[in-house]
Amino acid sequence: MTSMSQEDVKSALSPYHSQLKQVVADGYDEWQRVSDFRARSGYSPVLYSRTMANYVFDAIARNAQKTFSRDKTVRIRQETQTVKFIFAGKVIVRFKKGDDDHLGKNIPTQAVLDYLDPQQTLPGFPPEAAKVEIVWSANDIGTGIEEVLVVARDGNASLWSYSIDDDASESAGSGVLPFPDGSRLGGFSPLVVVKPRKSERESE
Repeated sequence: MTSMSQEDVKSALSPYHSQLKQVVADGYDEWQRVSDFRARSGYSPVLYSRTMANYVFDAIARNAQKTFSRDKTVRIRQETQTVKFIFAGKVIVRFKKGDDDHLGKNIPTQAVLDYLDPQQTLPGFPPEAAKVEIVWSANDIGTGIEEVLVVARDGNASLWSYSIDDDASESAGSGVLPFPDGSRLGGFSPLVVVKPRKSERESE
């Protein structure tokens, strides 16, 4: 399998950046809504971080399939416990939650090792296509997505990465996606309380 440069991959994926970023944001938003429902229903928080990661991955996968299912330039490949996307026949993508090194967290199965080897060809995929991960990370207080990266790897090492900047987003340049407001979460906001400035209170 050939190794595409960062510039080549970015050029191939740039028409899809806005959608890629949005499916991640929507997946995390869904998890927040579920967490909100659990809290309001009196359920205790989930015990394991992988529970959240698995749910968000499921939501992202569903959103991405819906988003790209009618795009003839995108192929969707369903596999056991995962799904991959081939953009413009040039770049193979899978979605992962990032670790502290901004690498996708993986159980080292043979399929994973093959994907992370840039020289390994995957059966049924274009042999010339690059393999990358769309890696997401949440902010420190878990209220939203902090960053969405495109990462090329060689095993446990990052070859290169770049942040997806959606110029159409209101948060472009900040690196932080806006998180849902109270109206979307039924008014429940246990982590953040925003008080009006004094001048605004006096004008009411």
